[in-house]
Amino acid sequence: MKVFGLTGGIGSGKSQVARRLRERGLPVVNADQLARLAVAPGSTALARIVAAFGADALTQTGELDRALVAARVFSDPEARRALDAIVHPVVRQLAALQFAELAEQGEPLACYEVPLLYEVGLEKAYSPVVVVSAPADLLRERLALRDGLSAAQIEARIAAQMPLEEKVRRADYVLDNDGSLAQLRERSDAVLDALCAFVGVSATRYPLPS
Repeated sequence: MKVFGLTGGIGSGKSQVARRLRERGLPVVNADQLARLAVAPGSTALARIVAAFGADALTQTGELDRALVAARVFSDPEARRALDAIVHPVVRQLAALQFAELAEQGEPLACYEVPLLYEVGLEKAYSPVVVVSAPADLLRERLALRDGLSAAQIEARIAAQMPLEEKVRRADYVLDNDGSLAQLRERSDAVLDALCAFVGVSATRYPLPS
C-alpha cells in the first residue's frame, strides 16, 4: 500500500481537502486525532505530560487541558519540544498500526494528514507530499474566525511551524486554497487522480460523490 502525506500551514484548509478525499472513498488517517488518542486519560503519555507540566495540565475530569498546554508550548519552545518528545513517538506507533490494518484490508492507497510532516521529518516516509497553501492574510483571517485566537496567538502558532513558502517549495503537489470551496474540491480531485496515475491505481476506485 502506498501512503502519501497531506500537510500545509495552520488554517490553510487541510481538513477540507481530507474531507474531499474521504468523500471519494480514500482512507485518510489524521495525525491530530491520533495525538488525542495518545493522551487519553490513563495513558502513559498523559502521565508523562503531567510529570513534565504539572497537575494543572489536567482538567477537573482528568483530561488534558489543551488550552492551557497550548498556551505554554506556543510561548516556550523548550516546553513545545518536551511535549513533542512525549507525544510524537506514540502517534507514529498508532499511525503504523492503522496503516497496517488498511494494508491487510487490501487498500492500495491511503493518505496521512500531518500538520507537522516536514517539521518532524516524515516527508520520505509518506511520499509524495501534497501541500495545501493559502495567502497569509487569508490564513490569519481563518484562524481568527475559526479558533477565536488573538493576533499574538496566531503569530505564535504560525511561527511554530515551518514557513508555508518552504513547504510549498518542497511539495510534490500543491493545492492552492485561494478561492471557493468548490474550487478546492476540484483541485483536490485533480490531485487524487494524479496520485492514482502515479501509483498505478484506477481513479474509478475513488468515484466522485453523486
